[in-house]
Amino acid sequence: MPKETTRNIYIGPNNLRWDLSGRNKGRQGARLASHVQGDYHLPIDQLFTEGAYQVGATYERTNILKRIINIGVVLGFNCSELQYRAIESNWWDSWPADTPGWWGRFTPFSGWRWAQVQLAKTVDTAMPLDPTAFGNNGFQWDMQIVAANPWWAKRMLTDSFTAAADSVAKNGFDEQTFHIANRGTMEAWPKFMYTGPGKAWIQDGMTNNLIELPELSGDDGYVTVDTDPAERTLKGSNDPTDNLFYQFIRQSRVLDFFLHDLEALGEPVWRRASGIRFQSPIPPRTVANIKVRHSQPGGQVVIFMPQRYARPS
Repeated sequence: MPKETTRNIYIGPNNLRWDLSGRNKGRQGARLASHVQGDYHLPIDQLFTEGAYQVGATYERTNILKRIINIGVVLGFNCSELQYRAIESNWWDSWPADTPGWWGRFTPFSGWRWAQVQLAKTVDTAMPLDPTAFGNNGFQWDMQIVAANPWWAKRMLTDSFTAAADSVAKNGFDEQTFHIANRGTMEAWPKFMYTGPGKAWIQDGMTNNLIELPELSGDDGYVTVDTDPAERTLKGSNDPTDNLFYQFIRQSRVLDFFLHDLEALGEPVWRRASGIRFQSPIPPRTVANIKVRHSQPGGQVVIFMPQRYARPS
């Protein structure tokens, strides 16, 4: 049985797949050159303060930066001129400037891990007047690509809970504890989705604090809850599009007596929340026990646990 080797593939926004190294290398006419730079270790910036009379420096924090990757890509060779032109066209069509694709790395140790990448700058490799001259039909391009989210990731783990009618009738809610792992090497902020009508409660990470979420009506649809402080916490599938009419209603407090229901109707779910803050991420390689509740029989809560890694293997 042949030994499995490291594999690199790229899937463009146009859904074209490129096998760049390992098994099936060059199958679509493109392959990596001998070295890749910047893809392995997490890009960081170490911040220190230094005093005029201080010996050495004082460590303050570590900033994680975007990931810059430099690659060489060989297009064509061992093909006809027409085939080379088709390969070249398909390759660059897979790298639009404003839309990321997916870079996948496979090793027998870690399996597949993925990073979202796009062009970092113009590809300006000096090239001959005609790469098809003398039957060469090939060229090596030097590319710089960027991962705005610098981690490598696997598919998120998920679990779900549906509130039972008997528990809701007895306690006013039903609850369940999710036992779900962060298998990654970086801390993770879990994400949730809950349904209306009714209320839901979500435990804040590794703490015992239950966060009460905004009450939903049957018209609110699904609502996602992102515990990451860098993201918008609440997003509703049926959130209304704000417009000048709703803004006027909210600003005209004298109309509250007559139009109080209309004011709430024009607000997205996130504006109904007051002071919701999640503060506890899930540490790396940790199984989290996260309690959730729902006040409505048949109400659902779904958890999504990101799996993020500092390295591709």
